[in-house]
Amino acid sequence: MEKTKPSEDNRPGWGRGKFFKLFKVLLRVTVSVICLVYALRGVDVAVLRNVFLKYSKINVAAVLFIFALCVWIQALRLSLLFDPGLGVLNALKAVLVGLGFNNVLPAKGGEVVKVAYVSKFLNRPASTATAAVFLERFLDANCLYFLSILVLGDMINQSVKWWAGAFFVIFWSLFVFFRVRHDVLLKIWGLFTLLGHVRYLDEPRIIPPQRMSQRQILAAVVSTAGVWVTYFAYSASAFVVAGNFPISLEDAAVIFLVSAAGQLVPSSPGSLGVFEASIVWSAGVFGVEREQALGIAFLMRVIQFLPTAAAIVFMAGRRREFREVA
Repeated sequence: MEKTKPSEDNRPGWGRGKFFKLFKVLLRVTVSVICLVYALRGVDVAVLRNVFLKYSKINVAAVLFIFALCVWIQALRLSLLFDPGLGVLNALKAVLVGLGFNNVLPAKGGEVVKVAYVSKFLNRPASTATAAVFLERFLDANCLYFLSILVLGDMINQSVKWWAGAFFVIFWSLFVFFRVRHDVLLKIWGLFTLLGHVRYLDEPRIIPPQRMSQRQILAAVVSTAGVWVTYFAYSASAFVVAGNFPISLEDAAVIFLVSAAGQLVPSSPGSLGVFEASIVWSAGVFGVEREQALGIAFLMRVIQFLPTAAAIVFMAGRRREFREVA
């Protein structure tokens, strides 16, 4: 009797995989709902409306300008990870696509769309685009960690700051060492999970068309610092200039770090609810009213959403096949 191939539904482990995917979706939705309820709890709608009406158009325009500068530096960083022929303008289009779809897709799905855009429309190898995006996220996570050490270390415990700083230095020393000595890395591969980032960048099988040079990675590190400086300037100007928060610059840095870390939590598209709750909670620690904090969180969401959405619509109108990437 001829054996038939088992259907996908009857394959071992299929039910478990389906349950796990459903669990992740429910977990993200639950986290978002809980955070959104927390952010909206006890908010006076009339007061929130008045908060919006009091925003100065000049101050909002200044915040929007700093956000645009931050996006441009992100494009500069991405262009440095490719050949000179890519250009900052093409990289800017890719960054806008990624940011725009991150606002509507969960789990940073916009990064996948950005890779597809670079591969399809900018004619770069998908493997190189994936490595570049991976390096961006890796550097961003490390920069957030380093900034957290500087800002929160003194507030919690001085010893915590030094221990965390030592770990940061040791980790990056290993990163540089294993980029030079691939043979040593391969021998101890599997013992240290974090070294997977180095292997991902260097393994020829994963990145066959182009390999990032030491100069490119160094340029990415320097430009990442610029990204986070302008990102903080954008957030601080939103808090202090547009939102009139009665806080110091150090307080603004804490709110900025909490909101940035909050967006790393798996949740709904654009970290809806989590972003608002992180700002409401952290700003409340420094005596900012809930309506005032929630108002600026909504304003920042609008600033981050509308320009990128408009850019995507504009590019889609000029290139009909653009919708295939999404």
